[in-house]
Amino acid sequence: MNIEKCKIQHTNAIIIGEKKENAFLFVHGQAGNKEEAIRFANIAVPLGYQVIGIDLSVMDVPWNVLPKLLEVKDFLKEHYSTISLRANSIGCWYSLLAFENEKIEQALFVSPILDMKRFVEGMEEKDEQYYEWVVLHQIANWSNKTYILRAEKDLVVSDKVNETFINQFMCNVVTLKDSEHWLHTPEQLSSLRKWEESVLKQQYDDTQIHLP
Repeated sequence: MNIEKCKIQHTNAIIIGEKKENAFLFVHGQAGNKEEAIRFANIAVPLGYQVIGIDLSVMDVPWNVLPKLLEVKDFLKEHYSTISLRANSIGCWYSLLAFENEKIEQALFVSPILDMKRFVEGMEEKDEQYYEWVVLHQIANWSNKTYILRAEKDLVVSDKVNETFINQFMCNVVTLKDSEHWLHTPEQLSSLRKWEESVLKQQYDDTQIHLP
């Protein structure tokens, strides 16, 4: 696959695959990087997408992070006919913030944080300035098809953090058994790939798919 390193405004990025009309933006989680998009691109590129991976300082304060992601969004809207999202953990929340009022083809979220207000409220200690910003920027609108792969034993994000969002916006959820927030074992990565493929091939049916 062709992999081009570039910079989208202030953000380091890689663009994977030949030029297509359909883009998939990959937004990593904590301690992640743009190269994580390459594994996903092995699935998405043969199915007609160009994949864009970005380096985002997701653990910085959101008022510094979000403007950079908005620049990436503007770039994608200028260069592609359709945009899809593939994001991990806190990267899912940033994706929601950036694309809340946009029409996207689909969103694939893995171990997501969907309601940052509830997430911060569950912390033993919280930064009040961060919390106040979060309260003022809650997700009110989301009309895009959203597929979620959650870990059965996620000790980072509780079910309560996401339940309201999932119910309100009718997300399609699959639970991966015997897994943690960070999917990393060969078995977990195999199940992750199977889930991604099933969604992208539009053959997804949570009553028929069987994950170990």
